[in-house]
Amino acid sequence: MIDYHVHTSLCNHANGTMDQYIQNAIAAGLTEICFLDHLTLHERGRHLSMTPGYVPFYYQSARQLAHTYKNHIRVKVGLEVDYDPKNAYAVKKIIAPYDFDVIGGSVHFIDTLNIVSTKDTEARESENIDVICKHYLALLDEMIETLSVDIICHLDIIKKFGRRHSAEFEKKFDAILSKISYKNLTVELNTSGYNHKANEFYPKPLLLKKCHEKNIRITIGSDAHQPQHVARHFDQAIDLLTKTGYQYVSAFTRRKPYDIPLLINNHDILKIQNGGAS
Repeated sequence: MIDYHVHTSLCNHANGTMDQYIQNAIAAGLTEICFLDHLTLHERGRHLSMTPGYVPFYYQSARQLAHTYKNHIRVKVGLEVDYDPKNAYAVKKIIAPYDFDVIGGSVHFIDTLNIVSTKDTEARESENIDVICKHYLALLDEMIETLSVDIICHLDIIKKFGRRHSAEFEKKFDAILSKISYKNLTVELNTSGYNHKANEFYPKPLLLKKCHEKNIRITIGSDAHQPQHVARHFDQAIDLLTKTGYQYVSAFTRRKPYDIPLLINNHDILKIQNGGAS
């Protein structure tokens, strides 16, 4: 199994060394781990992200660890890009020189409102959740059109604090999924939701079912900000994926996806070793 959403201390709100995350992944029996640390240029989120100047260090550190642990686990490196219309072009320039394995796309800010931080609780709670959802989906749609991303991270993150949008937005989410399918992107099953007031994965089971119906690839990530969070809730996640109809999760090498079987046999192990090497 794989964990394709792991952060590092470079984001200034995670703990532990990259080695510790990798060692916990090995202990959990994972075949791959992918560092997907934050790249946020939004003025209110820069302090929760590595600076552009640290990207070379981050990239080279992960590549060196991939070599160090090559006989134990495949170590991949990517970025979780926080979409901000004002800085979209700057993000493209930062990413361009590097041969990342995967780029994840997220929306954390609606104008100046941080929709995922407890520090913005008062401002967020004073706004109608449907209004937040409307703006969130518009930015998500814009991100899909504007940035070259491989994975859509925590698709329905707006439910993080337990508030739910009205039923009318189900069709709007469906339209987003149709676009994701058309562009052949991957959706992440993010298991961190069970540690939030949302108390379920991102995306919720209904959206996951629609992903399957639209032949959208799925990957899986813990969104770990501490080494002990690597692969958290994965037993439950794998059970949900198989019940939904998924047989594979997607992994990436140099932004090219390949399949990892959810239920592995010896033939599958050989196939992964031959096709998914770094």
